[in-house]
Amino acid sequence: MEVGDVWWQDLEGHYIGHGGIRFTARDAAKFGMLYLNDGEYEGKQLLPTNWVRESLETYSENVNSGAPRSGKIGRYFRDIGYGYQWWSARVGDHRFNYAAGHGGNLIVLLDEFDMIVVVTSDPFLGQHDEESWKHEQANFNLVGKFIKSLPKVESSMPE
Repeated sequence: MEVGDVWWQDLEGHYIGHGGIRFTARDAAKFGMLYLNDGEYEGKQLLPTNWVRESLETYSENVNSGAPRSGKIGRYFRDIGYGYQWWSARVGDHRFNYAAGHGGNLIVLLDEFDMIVVVTSDPFLGQHDEESWKHEQANFNLVGKFIKSLPKVESSMPE
């Protein structure tokens, strides 16, 4: 994927699994495309399809993700769930997965539109002070407002 050396390692050289990935917006979009396309990127299967699908499943529902035990974030994100390093949420009629990073960095997978939304920001803005959380909340609200504006997609599958 030609992303480069972007993942933090500990003193023994092990990659840190819970975070520490430094992406440009373009790199984040590539990563999102990899997941949107079931582990395939530019015609090559880089991750097993079943792993990608399992990782995007919701295993914990209405979890605390920035809001005190509410299962919501900001004005729009509702029914927050968690899979393997991927969050799930609902905005209006749209259910989707997203990766959230420190400072309000987001990779949002909108399967029903074959679309990725990427937001990059300064992960060290304010270092966990009140201003930092306001900035993250603003990014979630911006993306949520965009998703809410998208048309409802009618399913062609019988109920």
